[in-house]
Amino acid sequence: MLSTFVQILRENWEMRRQTWHLALTDLVKTYRGAALGWFWLFARPAMYIFVFWFTLSLGMRSGKPVDGKPYLLWLASGVLPWFLMQSMISTGGDVYRRYSYLVNRIRFPLSVISTFYVLSLMIILTAELLIITGACVVFQIPLTIKVLQWPLLLLIMFVFWTAFSIACSPLSAMSKDFANLLRTLSTPLFWISGIIFHLDTLPIEIQRVMWINPVAWFVQAFRDCFVYDDWIWCNHGETVMFAVVFVAVILLAVRNYRRLREEVPDVL
Repeated sequence: MLSTFVQILRENWEMRRQTWHLALTDLVKTYRGAALGWFWLFARPAMYIFVFWFTLSLGMRSGKPVDGKPYLLWLASGVLPWFLMQSMISTGGDVYRRYSYLVNRIRFPLSVISTFYVLSLMIILTAELLIITGACVVFQIPLTIKVLQWPLLLLIMFVFWTAFSIACSPLSAMSKDFANLLRTLSTPLFWISGIIFHLDTLPIEIQRVMWINPVAWFVQAFRDCFVYDDWIWCNHGETVMFAVVFVAVILLAVRNYRRLREEVPDVL
């Protein structure tokens, strides 16, 4: 298993320039032919945030400031990371089928496909978080040194969701039922992960179960940066549970990659 882990790292290091190029190419292809081009990278999350803000803050009158910060900031800091995670669950978990033309190329390392797909999504999220940070400065919304954690969070997300893709994509290639299961999970995960409500309003027993969910941990961590002004490791129990899931996903990625990478091209 260790040798497979080293192989994945070596493949990605040797293909680092090609990975960056493929990530940019993937972004360009996604919006090629659209008159407004790159605008659509930000239009979809902006529209979702506006609709949720309008419904919850104005319609349901539940959009009160959180820890002295605007409700809109609280909402955006959870919704924007969710878009990356939703794409990883619904598409990143079946990335070999999406890029089957690369899977069938001789000597193209499969792990790199997961890496450049995550990287293309990370570029968008990074730009969105820079916009949020800049907006806080312009509108004089007080931020603390804790906001400097979000680049670290991006790195953790990159590693975690790349490992998730490497773990799930071989299974999705082997079974369309597994791929459909992942796509089905994306909607309920949105509603139960505390993206548009406070998890601390739930009974403590349910909260303990919820923190096993990595989506909930990432959403809370980004809000620690922008809203709650906490270090992401302050809630030790939640961090330990996430660390256990993190290690388990990496081990599963190595195991599945070692056992199934030779079979995936034949199946696709």
